Amino acid sequence: MATIGDTGSPSTNTIYYDALLSTTLNKFRKTMVDNIFKDSVVLSFLRQSDAVERVNGGERIQTPLMFGDNDTVETHGGYSIIDTTPQEGITSAFYEWAEVAGTISISRLEERKNSGEGRMLNLLKSKIQQAEMTMSEKLNNDIVLGTVSSSTFVQDTADNGAYGIQPLGYFFRKLNATDPTTTNVGNIAAASESWWRSRSANIGSNGTQTGNDFALNVTTYAGMKAALRRMYNYCSRGTGGSPNAVIMDQVSFETYENALDVNIRFQNTSMGELGFDTLKLRGATVMWDEKVPDIQTGTADITKGSAFFLNTKFYKLVIDSETDIITTPFVEPENQTAKTAKVLFMGNTTLSNPRKCGVAYDILQTIVA
Repeated sequence: MATIGDTGSPSTNTIYYDALLSTTLNKFRKTMVDNIFKDSVVLSFLRQSDAVERVNGGERIQTPLMFGDNDTVETHGGYSIIDTTPQEGITSAFYEWAEVAGTISISRLEERKNSGEGRMLNLLKSKIQQAEMTMSEKLNNDIVLGTVSSSTFVQDTADNGAYGIQPLGYFFRKLNATDPTTTNVGNIAAASESWWRSRSANIGSNGTQTGNDFALNVTTYAGMKAALRRMYNYCSRGTGGSPNAVIMDQVSFETYENALDVNIRFQNTSMGELGFDTLKLRGATVMWDEKVPDIQTGTADITKGSAFFLNTKFYKLVIDSETDIITTPFVEPENQTAKTAKVLFMGNTTLSNPRKCGVAYDILQTIVA
């Protein structure tokens, strides 16, 4: 912002950098949001599939659920009595808000070295790009991987005990006798509520484990295709459609790609335009992300592969409408010759129908034919 001095001679042109930087940073906000979501295959797909929802605050994120049928629905004719019994079967899952924050700082020394409006804006643009890349990496890491704790995948935890975004492994788990369904998801215990359990399948060499929908000993390309199609069908059971996304680790993606006939490797063209390699599994877009964890061994480093099946009608990234990568004005503290603006995000991943999603795990990384 520039202010012209009085009409006397000589005239002056004073640039107020605080206002200039804050105004420019605010104008960059839309571009920043777009770039952060476009920089990750998972974030990009969530936005394109309308899995991103914005809500205006609230104490927690409340997700309505239907877990039972309406028993009054039946054949009717003539003067037969229609059942008016009040129905149950509706409840809610609750998810805590997660916050992610970063800062963009400019010292007075940097201001003087880059004096002049053009130079200052170039410096700010570089710092914005740095913040975009870091925020994108953080959001993607939290959504896909999270934090490993006792061979399970949980939210990153801040120093004050606040939780971060819930990762894929928080919702979709390895189910067996030692870790069946005992941990609450969305404040509902899947151990006692069987309708609140996601699909799971062991497609390695460990046999059927307690809680899995099926198991296959997959050692060939043909077996890989059969297992993934079966998992897709399990997640398609009942009303609500089929998965529209399968997120794999890199080697599992390459194995599936090699298993496909060259003439049927259909791709998601909109994702391809953004530079991401994708394949198709019936109606689902298959993609890979380097942060996909090893569900079988409970580690961030892949020994056995994993494939997450998502139906984005029910799996959502919910964002507070007033904290969607917002930027605050630059503020200079009393004890520094530097100015700092904050970049803020508030939201979380949610799930409203686990039975329409799931994970296939224990995928061998040595399948070559």
